[in-house]
Parts: sequence; structure tokens; C-alpha cells
Amino acid sequence: MIKENQKPMIKGLIIVVLSLMLLITLPFISSLISEREVFQEEVTSEITSKWGQNQTLFGPFIYVEYTTVHPTEDGKVLRQKQSYIQVPNKQDFTGDIKTQVKKRSLYEVALYNTDITVKASFPSLEEIAKKLNLSEEQEFTTTKIIFAVSDSKGFTQEIFINKNPKQFFEQDRNLMATPAYNFLSYDILDKDINLEEISFPVLLKGSTELNFLATAKQTNVNIKSDYKDIKYVGNYLPETDEKQTINENSKWTIYQSIPINSNLETIHQLQDYSFGLKFLQMNDFYSKVNRATKYALLFIGLTFATFFFMENIKNLAINLLHYTLVGLALCINFVLLLSFAEYLGFTIAYAISASATILLITSFIYGLSKNRRIAMTIFGLLAALYAFLFFLLQLKEAALIVGSLGLFTILAILMYFSRRIKFSSEKE
Repeated sequence: MIKENQKPMIKGLIIVVLSLMLLITLPFISSLISEREVFQEEVTSEITSKWGQNQTLFGPFIYVEYTTVHPTEDGKVLRQKQSYIQVPNKQDFTGDIKTQVKKRSLYEVALYNTDITVKASFPSLEEIAKKLNLSEEQEFTTTKIIFAVSDSKGFTQEIFINKNPKQFFEQDRNLMATPAYNFLSYDILDKDINLEEISFPVLLKGSTELNFLATAKQTNVNIKSDYKDIKYVGNYLPETDEKQTINENSKWTIYQSIPINSNLETIHQLQDYSFGLKFLQMNDFYSKVNRATKYALLFIGLTFATFFFMENIKNLAINLLHYTLVGLALCINFVLLLSFAEYLGFTIAYAISASATILLITSFIYGLSKNRRIAMTIFGLLAALYAFLFFLLQLKEAALIVGSLGLFTILAILMYFSRRIKFSSEKE
């Protein structure tokens, strides 16, 4: 027969097991969050596919083709077609980005229009031929200026070179190196263009990100945007602080002593030199709700610990069914948080779900104990716990140290109150 003063220990162990069993609900909640995230991605993909997706300005480059001759051992001649892509000595990107937020269902996507002027300075064809060990530029079978973007349907008008209506880019079906690049090209004929001074506008639609390539010897970017929540992405940081104000210019000045040249087979490697802007949407409630669920064990464990101490110190009658109901209420809180966050944002949703859960549990305890002081104690502890979690969710780098200090403090409090409970008979 179990001794009276051993019952708290037995019940405490059962409560620990019950806490762990309630964690079975978390995979279902996480699955629900993932399902909603997938739906958000589908809506975002639908909008961007019709407007324009993330854009990377790929070029401009000079593309040349030539034939090399190799004698074989049997006296024959092997002719091999070669290609080469020459990057600019210097390139400048200047202009404006106008953004708009498109809403579909519960979700928002940042869309933009660019008005950018691209300027580039290339070496002459004679210099390129010399670099390739060709006797003269006449050995080139093809010479073109090429340019591409990630999603070519984002173009809003024809691109004229140096404002000359006779010099314009056309889609080049012969340069389908990979399906990812839909190159536009202009054939260089009879030296009808000064390669040292190339300029053309890029009026482009896109969404979420705009990237450039730092492939030239000198790359300068000076872009003005009307969007306030910007994150800089890629391999190069700008001279501008991320906490910029609206309409402040984002500037990059990148110098490379050796420019990066390529050919069609390796052109995809140039994306390693990308950099640019990302237009953030601050509706990241799915990630925050997902982070909140990781603290479920903390919520359930501390709430149960509070009930357990109150039960033994104040002689309350709380059975395992009551613990289970309270634990389920804490789990359902995360579903409430997710559902409200989609409509109201994370902060308001957190306030509503936390308030509803705290009031539900507090009224439940008051109904069991008929003691206002105990109910208000539970209310204060739960309110402090939810406030602490909200504070943690707002932190990033400091979340670990603040969370560990908070847990250490909570453990010290629990150890203090546990001294008032006797789990076994004292030795005589």
C-alpha cells in the first residue's frame, strides 16, 4: 500500500509522463503550419508567375564564336567550334525601383518595376582576338552583344542600344545554353557600334528580389527604391546600411583586378558573383508560430509544475483529468495563434490566443478551488510565462542567452518551492 507522503512523488511522475504524451499533438500542429506555408507559396507563385519572378540582370556580355584548327596524327585537319564570353571592363547600373504590394487571399507579395540604365565599356574586337590568340577579329564567325534576365516576360518595352532605334536586342534562339537563360542579342556588324560606350535602359517587372552580377573589372550600382524593408543578399555588401530610409540609394562599388570571363558551357557559374536587394514581407508569422511550438514542453511542464505545487501546498483537489484538459488547452493555443495570425498578424494573434488561454485556465482553476487568490496566482504566472515567450520570439541573436537565463531563474524558483513538499518519510 502506498504511503500517504509518497503519493505526491507518484503523481509527480505520472504528470511528467502526461506532459510528454501531450507532445504527441505537436507534429500535427507542425504539419498544419507546413500545410499553410505551402499554400502561401502556391499563392505567391501564382502572382509572380503572371507578373515576373525574382530577377537577375545577366550581362551585358560580348559573345564571339570562332573555329580552331588541329592537325591529327593521320594527316587530317580537325576543325573545332569555340565560343567565348567577354565581360565588360566597367559596368554601371543606375536607376529607380518602384514597388507595390499585391494581396491575394491572406497573403501579400512585393512586386516591382525597374527603370534602370545599364552602361558598359568593353575591349575592342581586336583586343579580344589577341586574347584568344587569333590573328585578327575577322576570324570570328559570330560577334554579338548579349543580355539576359531570369524571367524574360518581365520586360515591358523593347531595348534600344545607345538610343538608336536601329540597334536593339532580339531574343536569340541560338544561345539557349540552358533553359534558365533566355538571351537577347545584337549582332555586331562592320564595327557599327562603339564597344567602349554601350548604354541601354532596362524596364523590367519582377518580385521579391533584384540581383546583379559583379563580373566586370569595375562594377558600380546605384539604385533608389521606395521600399523600406530591404535586405541585401548575395556575395557583396553595399556601402548603404540595411536600415535605410525610403528613397535612399543603395550603392555598391566592386573592383576585381581580373575580370571573370566564361563560355556558354560554364556561364551558369557567373551566378556565384551575384548580389542585390530583397524586398521583405514582414508577414513571417508562420516561422514565428513554428518557433513558438518549440516551447510547448516548457509551457506544459511549467504550468503543470505550478498546478502540482499549488495542489500540494494549498491542498487542492486536481486530478489527472484536469491536468489533461489544461494541457490540451495549452496545445490548442498554438492552433488559435496560427489561425488568427493569418488574418491579424503575429503580434495581435499572440495577444488574443494567449489571453483566451490564460482566462480559460484561470477560470477553470477558480471553479475547482473557489479561491480567488490561487486563481490570480495562476493568472499572474501564466501571464508572465506568455510574456516571456513573446519576448524570446522577438529576439534573434540574443534569444539563446536570454532564454537560458530565464529558464535558470524559473528552475531556481521551482527548486525553492519544491522544498515545501515531502516526497518520503523522514528517517527517525
